[in-house]
Amino acid sequence: MKLGLCASLLVSLLLAGCLADPSTIKEMNERQDTIEQKVDNMSRQLTDMQRRLEIQEARIRNLERNYSEIYIKLGDIEESKPASKPRKERSADELYRDADSIYNRKQYQKAVLAYQVFIDTYPDDRRVADAYLKQGLSLVMMGSKKSATYFFKTLIDRFPDSTEADTARRKLEEIESN
Repeated sequence: MKLGLCASLLVSLLLAGCLADPSTIKEMNERQDTIEQKVDNMSRQLTDMQRRLEIQEARIRNLERNYSEIYIKLGDIEESKPASKPRKERSADELYRDADSIYNRKQYQKAVLAYQVFIDTYPDDRRVADAYLKQGLSLVMMGSKKSATYFFKTLIDRFPDSTEADTARRKLEEIESN
């Protein structure tokens, strides 16, 4: 009998701990809904980030293909010069001079890429601001004013006090007023 009474008491205690009043259940459901919403938001954000990464990867692959084309074209220019260094060891002066040469020949699409090779290879060079400016100007000459704004804004953000940034501001005003 005592065993039955103890078992009943034990079962009663366990059941009492498992029972919850309606307000507690409602609160737990609200918490669960909030957590599910947060998980859904995080899932959407993750999906968006994955899409952006895929786009960036595609852009990088495209730039790599274009860079290799530019290096081939630059190789044609280099053949007329005395033996030059291997491409991996090209100095900032050489890359910048080649990009400028392409720009001066009004081969604007190739110039944009050549300047990008220079910027990527020597991001701290004193001529990076000028390279951004010429990338933007090249795109304007190609009729891609919207794309040019990216380079002008990047120039202004990175080198706000430069004379190139002043020129970029003027060009942005022209683009925005048209």
